Amino acid sequence: MTPNRRTMPTVRSLPVVGSTLAFLANPDGFLVRCASELGNVFKMRFLGEDVACFVGAEAFKFVLDPNLFLRAGASPPSVAEILHPEAVPFLDGAGRARRKALLMSVFDDEALEGYSSVVERVIDRYAANWAKMGTFSWVPEITSMGLAVAAAVFLGANPDEEHPEIEKPILRAFNGMLSLPIHLPFTPYARAIAARDVIRVRVAEALAKEKLTPGGNALSRLLAARTQAGEKLSDDEIRIEALHFFGAYVAVIGALAFEAMFLGRSPEIKERCRAEIRAHIPHGPVTYARVRELPYLERVTKEVRRARTVVPVTFFARANADCEFEGVAIPRGMKAIGAIGATLHDPVVFPEPDAFDPDRWLPNPQSDRQAGSWVPHGGGEHLSGHRCAGERMAELMLKAFAVLMLRDFDWDFPPDQSFESTTGKLFATPASGLRVRFRRISEAAASPGREG
Repeated sequence: MTPNRRTMPTVRSLPVVGSTLAFLANPDGFLVRCASELGNVFKMRFLGEDVACFVGAEAFKFVLDPNLFLRAGASPPSVAEILHPEAVPFLDGAGRARRKALLMSVFDDEALEGYSSVVERVIDRYAANWAKMGTFSWVPEITSMGLAVAAAVFLGANPDEEHPEIEKPILRAFNGMLSLPIHLPFTPYARAIAARDVIRVRVAEALAKEKLTPGGNALSRLLAARTQAGEKLSDDEIRIEALHFFGAYVAVIGALAFEAMFLGRSPEIKERCRAEIRAHIPHGPVTYARVRELPYLERVTKEVRRARTVVPVTFFARANADCEFEGVAIPRGMKAIGAIGATLHDPVVFPEPDAFDPDRWLPNPQSDRQAGSWVPHGGGEHLSGHRCAGERMAELMLKAFAVLMLRDFDWDFPPDQSFESTTGKLFATPASGLRVRFRRISEAAASPGREG
């Protein structure tokens, strides 16, 4: 420890409740504001405990160091109980490493190539219907589409059908993660727990079916997964992680909505993407391998995840020993989080952070710093750390959606709507629901729309 430690800046807050209500109401906005006022490490009072908040590439390295911070038992009950206290985001050490290695098989190249046809099938079905609808609110439709993909990929559900029996409890359960953990009838938390139990039943039913008739979905891949030592996941572990997959995946829905928003509001970027797609994938299947050959789309989808924060923070951790960051003491036992949105909007690393600029990801003098601050999926390494195992699934979804939309369709937005982000939900989306005018390219050419 250095002898001249500085005091950790503290967020001004209300007596008793501290920053709890402000954080739950708008976690990202709250943390971005605090970071601009207090710097890259500060303390808030949340659910009766002090929580250190870390911002920036170096701060993320620090809070993600498993020698300094552990995840077990650190997250609020409303998070741990909905996902399951033994899900991989809450594990540490060898147990986490074993589980993570087995989970990664669900998102390897072979698996993603297999999921590609399901993703395309669902998106095509929805897009054909959107062209008939004309003008509508896009966020609810993108939500249903995204969860139809998830049900098919994770549980083997029919990709040609709607699945409200899965969609509704998933949204209720995971939006409850930002509620106060009050387990009384009719509270958002109690309703979230009840919805979680409905999903658990669906997962158990799907797992039993996959054991009898294996397919190519995530459950079958989890059943088949083995470590180098021949270890496998138990049925309980598979059920726990299948639910966790849905919890992690819902953030992709927000990213899809913001991708559609940015493209629709940026005609030059949209047409540049369309030109690249027509040059490289003018027709034929939209596979994981093919979408990775689109460098401009790569920058666009990366900038989508930077420009609008979908998930505001990492999971909670707790200091395993007395330590310090840049002269600020972190006592053993103190809780900590990494502030994702504040890191992605650091004006020192990302000049004009509120601007949507895909070309900021071209090689430039800031590239190394940008790479270190690229934390929309949690930061760190996939295998050795807590970075989200499903990041490549998010990449597939964002790129496939853009390719299939831009090859055959066009859209613009009627005026008088808000393009700000929603607050108080697990994943953000455009606040007005993204009212859109949607049409096939042939129709668009005959009757061009107005940009919002």
